Amino acid sequence: MYNPADTSGNFVAANKALAKREHQLSVLFDTIADVTFVLNVEGEGRYRFVFANKAFEKTTGLPVEQVVGRYVEDIIPEPSLSLVLTKYREAISSMERVIWQETTDYPTGQVTGEVSVTPVPDEHGRCCQLVGVVHDLTKEKQVEKALRISNERLAYALKATTDAIYDWTISDDSLYWGEGFEDLFGYQLAQNPTPFSEWADYVHPDDSPRVVAGLRHAAFETTNLFWQEEYRFRRANGTWAEVFDRGYLLRDAVGRAVRMMGAMQDITSRKQAERQRQQLTEKLISQNADLYQFAYIVSHNLRAPLANALGFSDLLTRVDKESVVFGASLQKLQTSLRLFDEVLTDVNEILLVRDEQAGYRPEPVPLAAVCQQALQGLHEALQAAGGQLHIMIPADLRVAGSRAYFHSIFHNLISNAIKYRAESRPLRINIVSTTAAAQGLAITVRDNGSGFDRERAGDNVFQLYRRFHVGQSGRGIGLYLVRAHVEAMGGQVTVASRPNEGTEFTLYFRPYADENLPH
Repeated sequence: MYNPADTSGNFVAANKALAKREHQLSVLFDTIADVTFVLNVEGEGRYRFVFANKAFEKTTGLPVEQVVGRYVEDIIPEPSLSLVLTKYREAISSMERVIWQETTDYPTGQVTGEVSVTPVPDEHGRCCQLVGVVHDLTKEKQVEKALRISNERLAYALKATTDAIYDWTISDDSLYWGEGFEDLFGYQLAQNPTPFSEWADYVHPDDSPRVVAGLRHAAFETTNLFWQEEYRFRRANGTWAEVFDRGYLLRDAVGRAVRMMGAMQDITSRKQAERQRQQLTEKLISQNADLYQFAYIVSHNLRAPLANALGFSDLLTRVDKESVVFGASLQKLQTSLRLFDEVLTDVNEILLVRDEQAGYRPEPVPLAAVCQQALQGLHEALQAAGGQLHIMIPADLRVAGSRAYFHSIFHNLISNAIKYRAESRPLRINIVSTTAAAQGLAITVRDNGSGFDRERAGDNVFQLYRRFHVGQSGRGIGLYLVRAHVEAMGGQVTVASRPNEGTEFTLYFRPYADENLPH
């Protein structure tokens, strides 16, 4: 007999489960460092806030409860308001994500951010909501301003000749140093002048052929009056300074070099700032791509199982619980909720990786040992597959990075090779490292597995939820994590693959990355 009370109870339980999931999603968004908000698109070009995460309140100083339910014109002041309204209309018209930068005054002060809005269509294809993400660039802009000011001060300092001034007397091959040499590099000169060879000994061995030999070539084999180079110079404490050295050659009546007056400028801080700025730019580009993928996950991967769950929960309220339809619908509801949970788990793992990268500090990592540790966890799977793995990395090779990141990289690449092996031949995996002064370090992970069509895959290899092997289970985030870890350590990763031949991943890390690490 049909029992309305039972149906009502199931409906309430389903609603509670749905409410719990919505709460979990809200908590998830509140862990995101970037400002995230959702706007309802209403008539006459008006937009009402229906969601804002905690980062919204932290960044703007506006309490979330005072924002949700209000229109954008009540929250965003001019002149930013006119700009955002224009961008909202552009997103709705094109039904594509729109990105821009804006600076707005809030209770917390002036905030500069990169804003993106993504239109969400209803069942008729019309935009019903806008999902917005704001990445706060305020600190980065302040760093850029500070760097500009620092460069200006450096120019004035050069005019004041506070660098290491020297006078090279070519006839007796000696260098007389001004006071700046001791101040910049920490040496206490026992005698002054010093032999030219003493300066040459402090030049980094990899730079010496270019710098020392280049200077002598300019002095003795050309008629040049000016010489300049950038190179690494050893300080008294054993670390390396990056210097810009320029000099003026005095020549006699027949063109022979007799003296050179010059100045060594310590540009270590400037070079580090330039590298940080480059890394920041690359990070922002990467984060923008990640945000695009994250918006895709929210609008598609989460939306589909959630919509299915809602449909089946509604159906369950209208059919007899003893019927075949009820049982099948309940099973499909459970499947939808499980898929929903899996996507949430993936997103949580991705967010954890990004949080870890924010606090990343490099350490000297013994690559061969870490690779062996990663293999231990996969040894049984490798044996079961009848495979062999050869690690050709010097035992004493240490690289500036994160031990946990390298462990994750090796684990993912080895497990992928095992999973996607070719059934027609025994699996072989080779992990090889090569080093060169100019190119830095390259780590190659090569297998003879089933491979895939690299050209067809295009730029999607390392994106979320991209899989290239039919009939194999997988979550599609392993290679995303590999790229994230490599780039967090300042490296790059490439892949080459051909169907039924195998796959080769190459990890590149810049030269001299570990020079100033503690030993």
